[in-house]
Amino acid sequence: MFKSTSFRSLLPGLALVALLTAGASLLSTLPGLRVLGALGLALLLGLAVRGLFGLPAGVQPGAGYAARTLLRLGVVLLGVRLNFVLFAHAGLRVLLLDLAVIAVGLLSMTWLARRLGLPPGLGLAVAVGSSICGASAIAAAAPVIGADEDEVSVAVAVCSLLGTVGVVGYSLLALPLELGAQRYGLMTGSSLHEIAQVLAAGAAQGDQALDFAMLTKLTRVALLAPVLLLLGGLLRRRQTVSAGTRVARPPLLPAFLVGFLLVGVVSSAGLLPKPVTRGIQTASLLLTAASMAGIGLGVDFAVLRRLGGPALLVGGLGFGLLVLVAFVGTL
Repeated sequence: MFKSTSFRSLLPGLALVALLTAGASLLSTLPGLRVLGALGLALLLGLAVRGLFGLPAGVQPGAGYAARTLLRLGVVLLGVRLNFVLFAHAGLRVLLLDLAVIAVGLLSMTWLARRLGLPPGLGLAVAVGSSICGASAIAAAAPVIGADEDEVSVAVAVCSLLGTVGVVGYSLLALPLELGAQRYGLMTGSSLHEIAQVLAAGAAQGDQALDFAMLTKLTRVALLAPVLLLLGGLLRRRQTVSAGTRVARPPLLPAFLVGFLLVGVVSSAGLLPKPVTRGIQTASLLLTAASMAGIGLGVDFAVLRRLGGPALLVGGLGFGLLVLVAFVGTL
């Protein structure tokens, strides 16, 4: 568990986090690693450093600051990716398909997670990441659903791995299954985890497939906001009396989520110049990647070994179900 401390003591950890974030950003530009995305790669680099060299006490405060505070700042800026205008014009078919995928993913994976005895935070993190937009959704949802750093790291790793497998699988099965460009785009956009994975899979089948894939995926991304509001409200209502003492309920709208929604509204209204929007997108990517590096540095490998297998099973079965929903929903 990380402890709060003075800014000077944060510097060693933040310096290491910055180095890992830069490395992840560079690696994410390589063709073979692009589908993992900067967030997934930053997490993996953090895990690698922790596993190979351990985590000196002087690095812990800065890594913890990145895992928590920078995460929330990154999520606020992530709102610039919300395009409610596109959401409104996506078309009923795309909207219904995305809603079906999200509903089935959330319900089935949280149920499977309970059956396998996974912590609630981890089950919800895998479900949200798989159903909406991978590591970005997990980062945004973590404070709402109460997922700790270890659970976030497991969920991000699961979604990164399965999404990469999905890109390869879709590319190989498009011809044998006789998926036309439109259907292929709808399926990949509605079921793959990350935007980078949708880009890779969609581009493999041409511009028309890519256009449908990105429209469908970005509509899923826009649905992140209402899903987080719904989850926050449900979890808040479930706060009950524990051991004779009422547990303090979290605020209905945490400050970071309010900021996330406000940035989304401003961006959707077209009030931000394109250079500003691009700058905010870059800042959001760097901040959330830095938080993933911090989470990776702070992971407890005993937890990873204990929960990684069951979480991968939940994510794998859930992903298979999402592909099935996408297949049937595009007939």
